[in-house]
Amino acid sequence: MSNNTENEKKAIPYKEMTFWQRERYTWFSNIPGDIWGGIVATFCLLPEVIGFMLAVGIPPYMGLFTCIILTVSLSFVSGRPGVITACAGATATILTGLISKVFITGEHPEYLFAAVILAGIIQIVLGLVKFGMIVKFIPDSVMHGFVNGLATIILISQIQMLLREKPETMGLQIGMIAVGVGSIVGFKFLKKVIKGRGFATIPEAIIGVVVVAVIGILANLPIMRVSDLGSVTPEYTYIGSVFENFGNIFTWDCFATIFPLSLSVAFIGLVETMLTSRVVGEETKTTEITDLNRECRGQGIGNIICGFLGTMPGCAMIAPSTANVKSGGKGRLSSLVTGATMAVLLFALSPLLSAIPLAAFIAVMFYICFEVYNWDSIIKMAKNPIKDTIVMLLVVTIVIGTHNLAFGVIFGIAAYYIAFLLNFFVSSKKDVIVSYILLGAAIAIAPFGIGMFFSIPIVATSACIAEGCRMDFDYGKAAKASTVLNLIAYAVFVFLIILNTYIMPGAFMWYHL
Repeated sequence: MSNNTENEKKAIPYKEMTFWQRERYTWFSNIPGDIWGGIVATFCLLPEVIGFMLAVGIPPYMGLFTCIILTVSLSFVSGRPGVITACAGATATILTGLISKVFITGEHPEYLFAAVILAGIIQIVLGLVKFGMIVKFIPDSVMHGFVNGLATIILISQIQMLLREKPETMGLQIGMIAVGVGSIVGFKFLKKVIKGRGFATIPEAIIGVVVVAVIGILANLPIMRVSDLGSVTPEYTYIGSVFENFGNIFTWDCFATIFPLSLSVAFIGLVETMLTSRVVGEETKTTEITDLNRECRGQGIGNIICGFLGTMPGCAMIAPSTANVKSGGKGRLSSLVTGATMAVLLFALSPLLSAIPLAAFIAVMFYICFEVYNWDSIIKMAKNPIKDTIVMLLVVTIVIGTHNLAFGVIFGIAAYYIAFLLNFFVSSKKDVIVSYILLGAAIAIAPFGIGMFFSIPIVATSACIAEGCRMDFDYGKAAKASTVLNLIAYAVFVFLIILNTYIMPGAFMWYHL
């Protein structure tokens, strides 16, 4: 950090800085931390993005192109420095049907990229109408559920990746993961013992990746590597392909096909982006530099560029953003470094990237997973208000069940505010009656396929409504009974879904994951 910038930071509060002073501060106030954080975020992105692309039927290099484009462009136009925007599963999975229908078949590949461009335009419009203001109304219990749900998804995904290993080399894979986690934890302890400034700036996650990669490559260990997930050799087939049949994207057939999908991509992407921005702001204690409306517009600009260059859409990703923050990154430079590192690995060091053992990335993600969990909200769950705990558990359940963070947040917000409005405007007697009616409705629709999925947020909302009446003198006992019954129903529905998914798959016509 330059002396001028340091003096400027001390002399002028951020809100009183001019636009260019703010830009200079967010670019150059944390150079060493941003460089290391950006590099660590790159290694967190790689296996996740490759996995998402293979899941939706897209060549992995297209997802990596998206990461490069978005991290570089958003480093200049984003409204929340320190957030890593890349090719996210939340936006990619929305387009799965379109991909299989018009992209894989080669019928109208331009429709896919037109959908990305339209999503970007919608995001810019939402930014202009101050859509970013809604994050202020998201309750803390929903945020805790968002973070804990994300950490659980990371944990599950890494276990699933671990289970891809062949049985005969599983022990070796687990051993290398243990080496990686041990290197990370050991180096973190070592930094506390050795107080050298340069030494302290090195993030422990980098040490874990380097140690496992060096051992795995030099010893030629027979464990899974990046290349086993899919080819990361770049190709340029679809760059600018939207222009090849440019006239087709201005037809009614194209608009009718892509508009609902583009609207979903825009909305889901912005919800996840705003929540990630809030988490990063709170983690870095720099909420004053967050401009969510500018972030909405920046996301739109980035996705429009992606569409014209023939890649996938994206949004802010909480896992690499958290990895960036935990490794010292919090400025715009960290996002630029992430894109630059990804570009070097993809275009210049593709063979080396392909040879890195997956154990290196799994070890880092296990560590990040532990850091992401909001342990305070879990440990003190019994002491927290019951309504907050119910909402948090609802968000976590929906996130795990759908693997979509935005869906969990939407259901959590709905449950919280429906209960709040009923408790505030309706008498306790009517609230208790409503809670029992909702419980009955949830039980009635539960046996019918997707009905069981919707029964979970219904009984959670019902429990929140009843909990709000628990202290009422006349109806407190009935409210307590309703709360308990709804929580029992909640637990039963979750168990039945797990039973129908993993223990007796497909045995019943219930909802399954």
